[in-house]
Amino acid sequence: MFCPKCGKSVNEGLKYCNSCGERLSKPDDKDGRPGNMLDNILKTLFLIVMSGLGILVGLVAVLLGNGVRPDAVTFIVSIYLLVIFGICFSLARQVPKLINIKLNQWDNASEVSSPARLTPPTTAQLDQYREPV
Repeated sequence: MFCPKCGKSVNEGLKYCNSCGERLSKPDDKDGRPGNMLDNILKTLFLIVMSGLGILVGLVAVLLGNGVRPDAVTFIVSIYLLVIFGICFSLARQVPKLINIKLNQWDNASEVSSPARLTPPTTAQLDQYREPV
């Protein structure tokens, strides 16, 4: 196997070139990438809201079924909703940051770079001689 940047021979198991440090393999698609993190945050928000509301309905039914005063139930429900809203708000604040990172990655990927030259140019490939002004 050869390095795509410098052309040196490298072993198959290496992730980086010993000569130039170029990455030899594509990074694995793990949870640490912005696109996956965004998906995970949105799924987590959905699960928190749905399970939180389900727990809230069950809590209100149990409290009212046991004869707890309605004003106490209202206070408990408002505190519970504030906590759920706080958790969702702190998670949702990360979404624009991840979107910006993902958009920046797309912008950087769209830039066309010249391919690495593996051999030095021959005399036929050199520019024509230009006299200085």
